[in-house]
Amino acid sequence: MNGIVNVLKPTGMTSHDVVSRLRKITSIRKIGHAGTLDPNASGVLPVCIGKATRLSDYLMEYDKEYIFVLKLGLLTDTYDIYGKIITEDKNLQVLEQATVSAVIRSFEGESWQTPPIYSALKLDGKKLYEYARQDIAVNIKKRKINIKKIELLDYSFPFIRIKANVTKGTYIRSICHDIGLALGTNAVMAILVRTASKNLSINNSYTLEQIDEMYRLDDLRFLMAYDAVLKLESMFFDDDSLSRLINGVKIPKKELENYPQFFYIRNTKSKIFGIGEIVDTTYVKFKRLLI
Repeated sequence: MNGIVNVLKPTGMTSHDVVSRLRKITSIRKIGHAGTLDPNASGVLPVCIGKATRLSDYLMEYDKEYIFVLKLGLLTDTYDIYGKIITEDKNLQVLEQATVSAVIRSFEGESWQTPPIYSALKLDGKKLYEYARQDIAVNIKKRKINIKKIELLDYSFPFIRIKANVTKGTYIRSICHDIGLALGTNAVMAILVRTASKNLSINNSYTLEQIDEMYRLDDLRFLMAYDAVLKLESMFFDDDSLSRLINGVKIPKKELENYPQFFYIRNTKSKIFGIGEIVDTTYVKFKRLLI
């Protein structure tokens, strides 16, 4: 069984817990997720099964859409409501909605973001949260992010509900923290839901319970084809050329100027054999085999 599953991850589970549950449901070991969601977050979790695990890196490059709620006036060590409280402003005055909305919109576009210390990013081979748990101060490097769209959905002081479309590697907890600072106070993330990951939407996701029941009934509608999720252009080859490509031979191809760097390699019957790449401007070879 090979394909991609759009799992609706519940809160209280790690992304690895979801993978473990799917392994138990399907009795398939070769399963992996493509984009971690924190245990306290819910929503779209792309999971690759079988040979689709070779596409994980490509799927993780996709932009993500989130709906999240932040709470004003609070600062914790994890930048969310689950962390240790560092300070709480109990005298915080209600902010005007127009001010809140304007500040949120100002975050749209490219910027440099400091990830939270409680994160799985590595520094000198060690995860940041490991330093945090040992109370070791470290210099966290800023990372370039792009908040492609961000908007206020609802404001009920001290809670603000926001929708954002962001690039890979963006930390919503840090966005909440930074919005709080921009409003002259602190803020932490209270709720986080990933509503989309490129072509996967929360509206067509499946709970683990639904997947379990469907699998027992031999109903595999939850399993999506590679090209239903990862949208790439295609290049077609006859059987002889495919055989040579599979054996590691690069094939000359004309008119490659307008082709993207990566694309599907298919046979003349449109079956996907893998992902190809252009090398030396005029040759094609496999980047990732899917057979």
